[in-house]
Amino acid sequence: MRLLALLSLLMAYPGDGETPLLVGGCAHGETNIQALADLGLGNFVWIPASVYATSNVPWDEENTTLRDVEVAVRNDMHFMVSVRRGLGDTLRPGGYQYGGHADEFLDESEVRAIGLLVGDRLWWLHGEELDADMHQQGLRPSFRTRSPELFRYQTRAGGRLSFEGELARLRQRYDGWGGRFLPNLCMTYHHSGWRSGSPLVIAELLEHLPTTELQLAYLRGGARQFRGEWGVWISPWWIGQIPTEDKAMWPIEQATMGGGHSASSLRRCLYLSYVSGARLLCTQDTPPLLSGDGNGGFRLGPWGRELADFWAYAREHSEPIEPTPGLAVLVDRDNGWCPAHLGINWALEETVWGKLPTDRTDRMLSSYLDVLLPGFGRTFEAVEERSDIYPGYFAATPHGPFDIVSSDVSSLELSAYPAVVCLGGLEMTPSLHSTLRAYVEGGGTLLINALQLCWREDWVDDPHLWGVSLGMGGRAWTRIFSATDIHLQEPVFSLEPGAWKEPWYAPVEVEPLSARVLANSTGGEPVLLENRFGEGRVYLSTPEFMQEGWGRQSARLGFFADLVGTMCEAVQPMDRGPTADISWITAQQGDDALLLLVNHASEAREVDLPGTWTAASVEVGAGGCMGSAVTVGAEDVALLRAVGQAARLARGE
Repeated sequence: MRLLALLSLLMAYPGDGETPLLVGGCAHGETNIQALADLGLGNFVWIPASVYATSNVPWDEENTTLRDVEVAVRNDMHFMVSVRRGLGDTLRPGGYQYGGHADEFLDESEVRAIGLLVGDRLWWLHGEELDADMHQQGLRPSFRTRSPELFRYQTRAGGRLSFEGELARLRQRYDGWGGRFLPNLCMTYHHSGWRSGSPLVIAELLEHLPTTELQLAYLRGGARQFRGEWGVWISPWWIGQIPTEDKAMWPIEQATMGGGHSASSLRRCLYLSYVSGARLLCTQDTPPLLSGDGNGGFRLGPWGRELADFWAYAREHSEPIEPTPGLAVLVDRDNGWCPAHLGINWALEETVWGKLPTDRTDRMLSSYLDVLLPGFGRTFEAVEERSDIYPGYFAATPHGPFDIVSSDVSSLELSAYPAVVCLGGLEMTPSLHSTLRAYVEGGGTLLINALQLCWREDWVDDPHLWGVSLGMGGRAWTRIFSATDIHLQEPVFSLEPGAWKEPWYAPVEVEPLSARVLANSTGGEPVLLENRFGEGRVYLSTPEFMQEGWGRQSARLGFFADLVGTMCEAVQPMDRGPTADISWITAQQGDDALLLLVNHASEAREVDLPGTWTAASVEVGAGGCMGSAVTVGAEDVALLRAVGQAARLARGE
């Protein structure tokens, strides 16, 4: 049934997005929703489930979900209302110790009643933390027995089909009730939301979840690949607390003066998501947004002030934004990898689709992601000490921004990226082979590993594209060599010839044909080759998954870490590397060019700008115009806008 539901929706890919920019907060009760509207907190409200404690407004016969909807409509607000949490139809209590949380909050009659109230207004039925539930259920055999239909798979492909089939089943149910299902995917499974037919996918940031910049890379890449739209809801929960400035108004235990995630964390999430192309941005919980004004009314709380400031800017610049990263990281569509040390260390190890073990290919993915996002993977010690805000919840992008796309991407969508790096295990299917061939022939630059050129454990030989013969001319055996160190003979990107001290590793034997050998091992075996094909070029690495030659926890090779970093830099508009602790991204909004600089450090940072950006102005953050540098405040942002001729210069036109 789950597979049939998926197959019925696979062709329902969304078209070009038309969702207006939606910004808002979470609230229950007429007074709270009215306060969001009156205090300028946006044009959108998340109406939570009736099981959520709100402390100042009860859930009773007068304060219902339908009453919340009436207030939202009266204030001309769009909204989403939580319809369920988790996967499957077996209700389960919350908490990782129970293996996730599954519940259904609304029945069909309630959903249809909402539809009658709303008319043509934009609204969604929100499914919360769906991939987190699969992850938590999959961790222990005892948890999996409660939803056995979800966990019968034994392969990565089976895991993906099971998960996407469940998403399609849920979407089919709630869309059939007259709503529009909005899946929240907050791990690394965002692409599955679009693949299972949802036109809009929403991610959860902060809480105890993967790094903001990592999730945004999946979202940007998925939105381009599937021509879809996306949004974020930003959670204030941290160490079991949420922030407030008014404990009297919000006496619930979790609302804490100075607790939870800081307002500066919200600010960084909002602007990173906005410039990355999000069309829906909202916050969770009301206590961080509102405080009492001493006269029986409301004033803005710590998160409320940030949200109001953001909305004041964003509503004046609400046109769709197209981010412009130059690098795509390509992963297999069946990948299913998730990072470790989420929550308070409830997931101590990286996992695959919840229950499958990781291998060397996953180590390749995570270790080279750590080149592009240093420190994104939290350590046990950082989580235990609660010192994982940065790096951990945020990570710098020292080499520039990148997107993550899946192996079922089309050559047309892939052609938007000047460079592609393949990370993790790949199945070189005929479709992917054709896509990569067209991508390189059309002018793309591809970095791929020899062991990613296999399909069903057999080489996919293409001497014209790869520039080598694999498996030594098709013989039934292939050698690996015992090698140390790497010697670069010719410049590549910004790397100059030289030697890299490396541990023992095992390069695969290839026979160079049209490819030039750029780097060798100490023994002379080819380690990196370059082949020109059509208008583009392929860089082929031969060490097994670009790692040392030991087990599944093998370390990456330093030479290839440098290569991936400089390859990313080569296709970015910043011709001088930004200061440490900065993540940044460029984008296009209408005819304007945008550059966002985000400082995660606890002190100000000065960032040098390329000459093409010196005519831009700072609209958010430092303010005013600048010359060759801009100072970004501690845990703050600077958003630069270039217009007219300055925008054309910034884009390199």
